[in-house]
Amino acid sequence: MKVLLAVSGGIDSMCMADMFCRAGGEYAIAHCNFHLRGAESDADAEFVEKWAETHGVPFFRADFDTAAYASEHGISIEMAARELRYAWFARIAVQYGFDAVAVAHNANDNAETLILNLLRGTGLRGIRGMLTESLLPAGYHPENLCHPRQHKREGPIACNGRGRAQRDDFQGDTRPEEGRIKLIRPLLGMTRAEIEAYAREHSVQYRVDRTNAENDAQRNRIRNEVFPEFAEINPSFVRTLNADMRHFAQADAIVDDYYCGAKAEILSEDGTISVDKLLGFRHWEYLFFRLAESCGFSEKTLESMVALLYERAEGFPCTFAGKRFYSPTHVLETSSSGMTIRPRDEKADNDSSVTVFGPGEYHFKGRTVSIGFVEPESLKQAKGVLICDASALPFPFMLRGWQAGDWMRPFGMGGRAKKLSDIFTDRKMSLSDKEDAIVVYSTSLDDTGDGRVAAVAGLRMDEALRVREGSAKVLRISVL
Repeated sequence: MKVLLAVSGGIDSMCMADMFCRAGGEYAIAHCNFHLRGAESDADAEFVEKWAETHGVPFFRADFDTAAYASEHGISIEMAARELRYAWFARIAVQYGFDAVAVAHNANDNAETLILNLLRGTGLRGIRGMLTESLLPAGYHPENLCHPRQHKREGPIACNGRGRAQRDDFQGDTRPEEGRIKLIRPLLGMTRAEIEAYAREHSVQYRVDRTNAENDAQRNRIRNEVFPEFAEINPSFVRTLNADMRHFAQADAIVDDYYCGAKAEILSEDGTISVDKLLGFRHWEYLFFRLAESCGFSEKTLESMVALLYERAEGFPCTFAGKRFYSPTHVLETSSSGMTIRPRDEKADNDSSVTVFGPGEYHFKGRTVSIGFVEPESLKQAKGVLICDASALPFPFMLRGWQAGDWMRPFGMGGRAKKLSDIFTDRKMSLSDKEDAIVVYSTSLDDTGDGRVAAVAGLRMDEALRVREGSAKVLRISVL
């Protein structure tokens, strides 16, 4: 098997390179310089390149402006580095005919990932751990990759077995292999202590990343602060957690078989989910989460979906059809007998709306908006409730999603206009929260008749809607 080794220069990857060197076979070294530690990053790259040259091993190098990529895509530095390196590994593997990419994850890395996933919230997939052999994520298939040239400072360098450097401009053969690219983790069964012992025994030289001792990253805090406490309780905790993950993986495989069998019955060829067939399964809630999990729905939206399905399952009187639930990327729509999940058409979905003709309950964006009159004395505004002058917001008005350019004159700002996007930013709302926002839109606030934003339901209202002394009618808008 022809293997591309991902080598950073640290102890784990240098021990992996030494093992491959001793075992023989066909392999090459790939190194990414993420330019996050200045001269230290450059020294790492030079160290790995020198090792490859000394041992007569083909060498590939890529230089990335990781910070710029992270900023451009609105992701963390850690996620940016992951995307960049796996995309590049995949391209190199296909272009030069490697059968697999090897990374130096070890048993401690696996245990750290388990704890991180548990803290962030996860299902079985997040606690089953890494596999010694898997596939690169689907998004890193070469057909789906952007050209690495867009994110590197210098062209990656390839060195042949004699150490002669040549410029690699990625213009060679990039035909896709059958299926996805294999990812192997040859050190996954070794603890960090065992790797350190191997390095001492075989005099393996390596570089030390000083940032590993800093606790600004979550993984480092777990490694440096939490794991020493675990070791006090159970000196073999890394082995124990890795054994647990193998058990979780077996359970996940069983559950996955159950899901795949049920999915064939629930999901029709046109992508419609049969609600009656779904609810016919004992574990329908799990099956529904699996169907929706990759579509980016927030926890709050998923809870609303499940609540609606429970009403249907228990036979409670409810209007099931005609509801829409949104994520930043997808929309789930309900009909009398089914549900469909489709990618969002941003313009069409933002333009969708519900017209409010009078008091009552209205369903929009997976939630219920209750609208009714209250006594002028009852002006307490609980969370998710707006109290406004009914004469300033006559029926009919509209409920719709937030659109670019929306603005209003928020109550308490002396009549100054402010964009909704700025209001959302001030409140540190996530993209999902912004997408879930329900805008109250009225033509009565604009002399032109075109209308403008009167409120964001449950959040903020326009100055014109404030209840004044002597207001005859008061309207309450509640997001349930």
